[in-house]
Amino acid sequence: MSENPSSVWKKFDENKITHSAVHYLFAIESLHKESGYARAVDIAKKLKITAGSCSTGLKWLLKKQLILEDSNKFIKLSSIGLGIVKDIHRNREAFSRFFKEKLGIWEAEAIINACKIEHLVSSKIGKKLEKYLK
Repeated sequence: MSENPSSVWKKFDENKITHSAVHYLFAIESLHKESGYARAVDIAKKLKITAGSCSTGLKWLLKKQLILEDSNKFIKLSSIGLGIVKDIHRNREAFSRFFKEKLGIWEAEAIINACKIEHLVSSKIGKKLEKYLK
């Protein structure tokens, strides 16, 4: 069945996560690897955003149950958040490799473009692309 082109854009609303939210999750993951913890102030600094913007983003992630915050305001990824990060890392790597190896795109451009679409495609597509590249 063919999708009506005028309704395809509505499928973007079905995405679990926005591009900026992905960067919050990556920042939290990175901070945990670097120092073993993440606080809102650290996340804001890493993302180079204001504390107020960071607070708004973190509230959304908490509401979606993608992160957890303890009584001391330390933040970590929830199991759902970890799964999303894993999928997006796989998608980024697969698309980056595809762009470089199959399309001959320079690495920097391949990474930038992989980052643009990594969260828009399903995990299923990422897995199939990964399999294709093997």
